Amino acid sequence: MNDRLAPLAVALALAAASSAAAPVPEARTLSVRDAVRMALERAPEIAVAESSTREAEAMADEAASALRPRVALNTTPGYSVGLPLSLAGEVPSAFGARAGMTLYDVSLRGEALEARARVAETSASLEETRSEIVRRTVAACSRLQGDTEREAAERERVDAREAMTRRARALLREGRVTDLDVDRAALDEARARQKLDAAVSDLELDRFELARLVGLPPGTSIVVADDPGELLPPPAAGQALSAALARDVTLKSLSVQADALTRSAKLLDQIFKPSVNAEVRYAYVPRGFGYDKYYLSFQENVASVGVSVVLPILTGGRESARAAQSRARLAHVEAERRVREGELASQVRSAEAAAEQAHLTLSLARRGASLAQESLGQARALAREGRGGPDSVEQAELALVESQEEALAASREDVAARLRLLQLTGGLLGAFEADSSDKR
Repeated sequence: MNDRLAPLAVALALAAASSAAAPVPEARTLSVRDAVRMALERAPEIAVAESSTREAEAMADEAASALRPRVALNTTPGYSVGLPLSLAGEVPSAFGARAGMTLYDVSLRGEALEARARVAETSASLEETRSEIVRRTVAACSRLQGDTEREAAERERVDAREAMTRRARALLREGRVTDLDVDRAALDEARARQKLDAAVSDLELDRFELARLVGLPPGTSIVVADDPGELLPPPAAGQALSAALARDVTLKSLSVQADALTRSAKLLDQIFKPSVNAEVRYAYVPRGFGYDKYYLSFQENVASVGVSVVLPILTGGRESARAAQSRARLAHVEAERRVREGELASQVRSAEAAAEQAHLTLSLARRGASLAQESLGQARALAREGRGGPDSVEQAELALVESQEEALAASREDVAARLRLLQLTGGLLGAFEADSSDKR
């Protein structure tokens, strides 16, 4: 049995040694703007949205290309016996060229307009994705900074509980307290350690999430150099809704789509829908191809120029179906715009209320932390004079830790609420110098 387990033990030892020898990622200090820039440069969600936008732009260019000039060269070597016939749509010739352009075509113009509408839709999705990446990155920086301070506060809690447990055990030896009192103190110390472990775990998760967002190796110790809350501009009183309606990329996209689809629907609803095409053709036909046997005025260099006007009469319902489709899509976009306006108004009002409530909560929590700090100073002064209780300093330290944690939680909620409001009002990208002109 030992002989069979020996190779497994060796493999485990080698794996442990290689894991221990793995290099530890270098610690990094990042400003919030640096983190935002790095996240925007490598976010896969942005790459997906950009690909969709480029695809839509390419499709729009393809649709518009049908209305642009076209030039082609050709050669159709061959020999005719009897009446000359065309080959693959071309007259047999040594060399030929053609140039053409669609001067007017309702269907092609409608397709180009609908394609531009799709570009507007994907562009709005790209801007929303970029804004969401910025919000998530700033929120991650806020959580990391808050949990770093929370970890320090939890260590102070553990120190205070340890001191109280030591004092309880000393009093037990003097017979001044019971075993139950010592057990209570030990239980409170264990709970404090559990809270410290939870804070450390949250801190590691925050570091992992921020490292993932900015593209750093997992396990990198990241320190946020500045306070995200101080970088957020204060909300403009009473102007949030008007700013949101004016800057919302979805509403802008829907307006562009509605304009394009309106023009497309008007074109497709026309009764008179001719297709006008102009074309110039040239061919060099050597006498050896046999054409001179059948044409009295044969020339080797031949050219033609003309304009074709085609007026559809019966199309099998295709044109009517396309017009109906365009009208239906226009109605959908207009209804979607009304829905978006209503939703945006509701979201902005809710975000304003949440931001105001979070700011008030933060102000009260900071005031409480300030009072707890003053209470701790008084408790220490009384302890130096010998007038305080046995655990008065530690109790004041615990009260300060509680108030600090409350302030940290309130600060995190305040940043999250302000980020949401700033995102809705369209100022998030500009606040962190991440304008859409910085696209990759």
